[in-house]
Amino acid sequence: MLRMTIEGIGFDHLKQTVVLLKDQENKKLLPIWIGPAEARSIALQLEGTSSPRPLGHDLLMNCIKEGGGRITRVVINDLQDATFYATVDIDTKKGMLHIDARPSDAIALAVRAKCPVFVDGGALDALVDMNDETEETEDAAPDLSAVEESSSDERDSQKRDEAQKREDAKSRLGASDDELDRFKRLVNDLEI
Repeated sequence: MLRMTIEGIGFDHLKQTVVLLKDQENKKLLPIWIGPAEARSIALQLEGTSSPRPLGHDLLMNCIKEGGGRITRVVINDLQDATFYATVDIDTKKGMLHIDARPSDAIALAVRAKCPVFVDGGALDALVDMNDETEETEDAAPDLSAVEESSSDERDSQKRDEAQKREDAKSRLGASDDELDRFKRLVNDLEI
């Protein structure tokens, strides 16, 4: 089981909304294509804003809390025929419940509950290794790992190169800053 963080919401090259998860070591990415309503719900929560009236995910969170439950984690646990599956784990007075959910809804609840998101089972096969995504760039860059003692400038340069490679990989997956900014403007322009 691998713990993930929600990197953000963006668009792919076909302008479909994607939520991008990344592992805590910044080595693996998991893009999940989601609907625009779920993307909006996640984006609003990530930005710390809210809708004038409760959205569906807010309503569900309120019901869980009023019923004495608490969401403890979300697990994206399978991938079958290009469809991800997830569970929302809810601690209740009667014990732990594992509720089947779409990953988009589970993630929207996770950002509200401020609980961890994990990837497990068949969904682990869909993880994108950031090193694989940047392999072409790495082949063109000099291998600085063989240098026993590099100067501070060389280390800084290597860190900048690695950061750029990560950004390039995210851009290829549709999560570039420009696309995220466009999505945020779209969300802000919607009147609900």
